[in-house]
Amino acid sequence: MEEKKLSRRQFLKGSVAGTASLAAAGLLASCAAKPEDSPAPSAAPVPTVVPTFDKEVDFLIVGYGLAGEAAALEASDIDPNAKICVLEKMPETLAGGNSIASGQTVILPNPDDLDTFRRYLYACSQPNPIKDEYLDYLVKEFAEQGEWIQGTVEKVDYEFGYVGGGPINWGSLVTEFPDLDGASFSGCSSHVRKKGTTFENGGVWHGFDKAVRARNNIELCFETAFKSLIQDETGKVLGIVATDKDGKEFTIGSGKGVVLACGGYENNLEMQRDFHGMDQVYTGGTPGDTGDAIQVLMAAGAKIWHMKNQTQSGGFWLGIKVPDFEAAFMRNFSMVGTSWIEVAADNTRFYDETGAYHRQHMKFKEHGHYMDLIHERVLPVSLIFDEKTRTAGPIVTKWLSWPITTEGYQWSDDNSVELEKGWIIKADTIEELAEKLGRDPAALKATIDKYNAMAKAGKDTEYGRSAEKMSPIDTAPFYAVGIAPALVGTTGGAERNTKAQVLRWDGSVIPNLYEAGELGSYVSNLYQNGMFLAEAIATGRSAADTAFGGRSSVASPLIMKVEEYNIADKPDGSYEQLIKGNHGEFTLKVDVAGGKITDMSITSGRDNMFMTDEQLSSFFNEVMSGQTVEVDAISGATLDSNAMTDALKKMFVK
Repeated sequence: MEEKKLSRRQFLKGSVAGTASLAAAGLLASCAAKPEDSPAPSAAPVPTVVPTFDKEVDFLIVGYGLAGEAAALEASDIDPNAKICVLEKMPETLAGGNSIASGQTVILPNPDDLDTFRRYLYACSQPNPIKDEYLDYLVKEFAEQGEWIQGTVEKVDYEFGYVGGGPINWGSLVTEFPDLDGASFSGCSSHVRKKGTTFENGGVWHGFDKAVRARNNIELCFETAFKSLIQDETGKVLGIVATDKDGKEFTIGSGKGVVLACGGYENNLEMQRDFHGMDQVYTGGTPGDTGDAIQVLMAAGAKIWHMKNQTQSGGFWLGIKVPDFEAAFMRNFSMVGTSWIEVAADNTRFYDETGAYHRQHMKFKEHGHYMDLIHERVLPVSLIFDEKTRTAGPIVTKWLSWPITTEGYQWSDDNSVELEKGWIIKADTIEELAEKLGRDPAALKATIDKYNAMAKAGKDTEYGRSAEKMSPIDTAPFYAVGIAPALVGTTGGAERNTKAQVLRWDGSVIPNLYEAGELGSYVSNLYQNGMFLAEAIATGRSAADTAFGGRSSVASPLIMKVEEYNIADKPDGSYEQLIKGNHGEFTLKVDVAGGKITDMSITSGRDNMFMTDEQLSSFFNEVMSGQTVEVDAISGATLDSNAMTDALKKMFVK
């Protein structure tokens, strides 16, 4: 099984005919190879004369994720007559890169608090800080690009605003590492989504995609795989060699250069083993990220960095891999059931399984430093649960990961469909379950018995799991699924300067070669939510700006506001707000008496919410106990929490 998986990630070897005419000029329309069939990049040829290309464009972009979209749109803004071409090796229905499968946050720092924000980014980069000029660049770009984003997407009926709906609102930021220097910076966790909605899976990519398709000078070529660079004797990039869906090579010349915006190497197990020492790892994002460009960059003499930071910056997420999908699902961040544990290779528990690690991209603090969760060091890991947890709610997060956001799979609420598919292992006893898992029955039973005793006593003496999240695993049948590390992104690639130009080891620029997005990211250790998407936009634009010698002026003023809310002066009565949630409409009712919120309820559309009754009650209690509309999202129910918070703000805004 493993050998087959590795072979799918290997690429056919072949020489590059840099000057040969390999295909007709119109060949791109047929598009190219599927990821598993893509040939390996080979060393770039060095022609002594300018080759004859099968196709010529002004600006060529490899990869149609968010960075590629931003590069194409910026170039089109600068020169509406330029011939811009974007290559994407995935089929059109599976385009979007990791940006389409992400949590959709674009970080936006308050321009009035950039010094604090800079200190925070510097602290996140320790112990491998990036150059001051790179840090200054990120701070400036992140603070200024909001108007360009809004000006770009509003033309296609999309909007740019804070999480939960509405315009930009300072103070809505989720800070992942609150103890670091500068963590108090003012900012906004921003989303791009259809106007009138609070959240859209892949909203930022979809909004930009609509903007790209509205331009008449941007050509999109799907199933077209990038193979290698074509350079002259000075190293200047003249174009590339690509392959069509049948593996046939052809060449494309690009007068203003080539932008590599084709992601990292999450889905290349050989590279994961070589650079991370991984035993088993999957992608939670696009299966198309197989490290193609990293191999090409190495062959071109580029300086490679951030292949392995102190932490896996985007985090080792808790993946549930099933045979029907190449990418993994994500284990539910906040399991609805409470009768479950995770066990390591030695059949023991190894951490508090219920911690909100996703709020820090799967990090925990140990001996004063943030570390990755240890799953990748204790494999194989199994999630063990009973019938109570099986029927309580889905064991996967239903709004994140590639199979859900891009391929459209809908995991059943009681896990019954997946059980029928054979994705979940079932047994009548713990010992039988252990046998099916290839585990020691006595050892697994001893771990379950120990956990059950602690659950009944209401105290986890091993790892401090809270009593309300523990109940005995005692109701047959019993179930298990494997938990394996799943990556949402890597940061390795070539070092790039603030103009998005790729650098050699001596610091010189490889002419006409640019890099954007996740590939060669500036993130050098801890990852703050919203950085990757913001960086994709900034670096994609910078590549276009450098290639075309200017910056576009497309912008639309952002509405910045810090609103005040008043409950005490609200007249007595009942107030209702219709909420357009991610899964349908529902109505929130709030009763006010004597200047206080006295009761809250959902009067319609309860079935359209993803919150459990317990989570909904917790939200209501936080609002009424604090008499405030500014409450933190309930873990595991972020979308509905944010939507209700937005509705409350509308009710009580001054």
